Amino acid sequence: MGIGDRAYMRNLRPAREPISATAWVVGVLVAFFILNLVQESAGADLLGWAMLRESSPQAWQWLTHGLLHDGFWHLLGNCLILWWTGAIVEREHGPRALLAVLAAGTLFGALAWALTGLGGDRSGLLVGISSGVYALMLVALLDKLDHQITLLLFFFLPVTLKVRWLLIAITLFTVLGWAFAELPGRHAWPQWHAAWDDAIAHSAHLGGLVLGWLAYRRLNQTNLRVQDAQGYVNTSDSDDASAIARDAYAAEEISSGTNNEAKSPASLTKGQARAELDTLLDKISAGGFGSLTAGEKRRLEELSARLR
Repeated sequence: MGIGDRAYMRNLRPAREPISATAWVVGVLVAFFILNLVQESAGADLLGWAMLRESSPQAWQWLTHGLLHDGFWHLLGNCLILWWTGAIVEREHGPRALLAVLAAGTLFGALAWALTGLGGDRSGLLVGISSGVYALMLVALLDKLDHQITLLLFFFLPVTLKVRWLLIAITLFTVLGWAFAELPGRHAWPQWHAAWDDAIAHSAHLGGLVLGWLAYRRLNQTNLRVQDAQGYVNTSDSDDASAIARDAYAAEEISSGTNNEAKSPASLTKGQARAELDTLLDKISAGGFGSLTAGEKRRLEELSARLR
């Protein structure tokens, strides 16, 4: 791509960014919530097919239950975390990884919930994408444990803490809720009773956390292998490009009578010319076109012509 093809060199606005996968997912969840409101107001059964019924689960319901939510606050909580952590996963690993982790977390959470109820009350229903959101949260934050974040508790009380402590608190609450509320609440055990009652599927959240940890390890192992392979393959080209770039920046000295000469753009491969051009464009981006020396401006024109 030549210099003339750059949006800021043509003095044109860059192309509009497409809607992110994270935004699409949030939009779908909101649409299903509105459809559920229509269902309740009309007294119709429009979304019964999507709920996961413990007594008679259908194959598609292991995923479709994530499209439904039990009230506005359930939806809002999931969407806020999804918007935050989903954007991180999408930026670092791509939209496919985002959707894969979200779907796998939703499925794994449903399986954990079903296994928790074996031998107990089989009349429960599961809705919500919380387990998938928990999986995304671990993938997004496990490599940022020492980062400081500020949360708005109850939407008005700011609390600043490290990511590490946020994840520990969420995991601890999930495990305690599963062991002392949900698990005994779904079984008629004579010696182990629920310490409190709630309608939270802690087991599904726990399944999402486990899947998120596995996905984090998998995605980061894959990234390391790709980076190592690229480093092995491109080391010589990178060294050549760096050497050429150093020569190019010395081109300005030609007008001053020095003996340094940059290689002719015609003698460069397109990859080498593009690498050198990108270095100059980065300098423009950081300090403006005026930050280039006279020699760098000439070199910019030459490289642009080479790549047209």
